[in-house]
Amino acid sequence: MRKIFYILTFVFSTSLYAQASIETDQLYLKYEAEYLDNSDRAKYGRAYEESASDFQMKFGADQKRIKAFNESKDKERWLQRNYSKLSFESAQQAVDLYNSMLTSKQNLDAANDRLKVLYEELKTKYDHALIWQTLQNRIKQQQ
Repeated sequence: MRKIFYILTFVFSTSLYAQASIETDQLYLKYEAEYLDNSDRAKYGRAYEESASDFQMKFGADQKRIKAFNESKDKERWLQRNYSKLSFESAQQAVDLYNSMLTSKQNLDAANDRLKVLYEELKTKYDHALIWQTLQNRIKQQQ
């Protein structure tokens, strides 16, 4: 019984020590700040959803045109030639909306990639469970 108590004490104190060291690690602090800064990802996510929705609404339910657009190699040129068959007011509007959708998707991907790179670096130093537990504990403390 005494050995079990010592083992449990050792495991508990080790996890507390590990969590204390991760909380002061500069890499972890960058990861936490990036994780908590959801404003960029949320902003880019909303912009992408809105532009993608607007773009898709211009096609309506015309599956033939959607398929033709998806299969085209030069999408901007396809839009310039076929905008009048869709609900776009002009070729420029079609191209602008398409480019807006691409730009917002790239911004969203870049924000997610920054977080992923930090997390992958952090995983080389700490266990996934410890990273997640520490993050959740610190979020609770801030609320």
